[in-house]
Amino acid sequence: MSTPKAKILVVDDELGMREGMRRILEMQNLQVDTADNGTQGVEMGVAYEYDLYFIDLKMPDLDGTEVLRSIKLAYPDAICIVATAFASIDSAVTTTQLGAYRYIPKPFDPDELVHIVKIALERRELILQTRRLQEERQKRMIEISREQSRLRTIISALDDGILVINQQGEIVLFNKAFLSLLELKQTIAVGEPFQTVLPQDMSKQIEALLSGNEQFKSIQQEIIIHPPAEKVVMANFTPIIGNDGTRIGLVSVIRDITALKKIDVLRSQFVNMAAHELKAPLSAVQGYLELIVDKALGQSTDLYDHYLTRSLDRTKALVSLINDLLNISRMEAGTLRREITSLDIQNLIEQTLSSFDNELKQHDLTIKTEFENNLHVLADQHEMQRLFNHLIGNAIKYNVQNGSIAISTNRDGHYVKIAIQDTGIGMTPEEKARLFEDFFRAKNEYTRTITGTGLGLTIVKKIVDAYSGMIEVESEFEKGSTFAVFLPASE
Repeated sequence: MSTPKAKILVVDDELGMREGMRRILEMQNLQVDTADNGTQGVEMGVAYEYDLYFIDLKMPDLDGTEVLRSIKLAYPDAICIVATAFASIDSAVTTTQLGAYRYIPKPFDPDELVHIVKIALERRELILQTRRLQEERQKRMIEISREQSRLRTIISALDDGILVINQQGEIVLFNKAFLSLLELKQTIAVGEPFQTVLPQDMSKQIEALLSGNEQFKSIQQEIIIHPPAEKVVMANFTPIIGNDGTRIGLVSVIRDITALKKIDVLRSQFVNMAAHELKAPLSAVQGYLELIVDKALGQSTDLYDHYLTRSLDRTKALVSLINDLLNISRMEAGTLRREITSLDIQNLIEQTLSSFDNELKQHDLTIKTEFENNLHVLADQHEMQRLFNHLIGNAIKYNVQNGSIAISTNRDGHYVKIAIQDTGIGMTPEEKARLFEDFFRAKNEYTRTITGTGLGLTIVKKIVDAYSGMIEVESEFEKGSTFAVFLPASE
């Protein structure tokens, strides 16, 4: 008997996208139906349970989130993939919370589409297999683990954690991902009571579902493995109901949502940083310009020139902040253009130092250099300048008055080692541990008057990583810091 073709519904208001996906998927021996607007998509998607749904996010009559909501309401197990040319963090979080299986930006190539469909249909097969098992089994679900080796193989291959518990509270089935996501190290045996294995919060939810009267209710719970958001999982608990309406067990699906939680944290950090780092200099510039426009400074041209210069300095700082944000965005998106050439490290550092002449004089800093001759790296010149601008700029900003900076270069095996040592305020061990986090800035009595975005060392780390290099940091609070960068040498 031949296996029936999987049925897929494509909801998209772009004719080219609909027909393009139809041709690609039909070549994979799949049956494809299409809807050219959100309303039609809801009608077709609710009238028949498709194996897979592709939903465009932006449509003129009914947007993709409403289509997704309607389909998931009718078929909670539906595998829905949201595709959009207007990808954003908010839409990704919203659709994921509504139950979307995947969120992918347009355009995507045929190979990527085929791969996504293959993985999604494997998940669909697991859902259908689980349904068949639920229909076949109304008694103790421990028999599933003994008789369904094929299901165990499928479950073991999933990235999501799976846990099945029978009505007696005994663990029937679980996969390796379940143990890994919850970081359970003890040996677990089939038939063991779940209370002896699971975290207390998770056990309470399961007890409520197994003993409560609301048989068809599902519960979602965030579980923090490593606070504050180093590792967070989402646990979905759903009772399994037999044909006679009695509860025969419970299934839990656990998914790692750490990336989404970190996006939320980063977004919050960015908003806070932008509110301070953008508003403060803009307000200052506005105040300076109002004084100048109102001729409130008398007749002294020197005073007007002074405030114009300060306005210019503030706008330069804003441009620097925006450039930092753009550079990080390009690095993470992989769109940064690099022109790789052989660069003389000594020349790069000397050029960078010359651009800080004014700052060095203002802080009365002494520069000591020790360069090994003829050291070259293969890299993009602009990127290397950004690297040394941030490192030397920090050595100046966080130094003490009348301090010193020592810069040395030497060959170290296959690498060129660049060490930048300052006599500045240094860092505590706790500050050092978070040094390369986005938007992190040490907060103490010495840094209150030092401006910055908390992105400079993030950019440094990303540049070093991009060239397969290494960076080491030694620091002692109130004594100073040493940054050592290792870049592959140009032979």
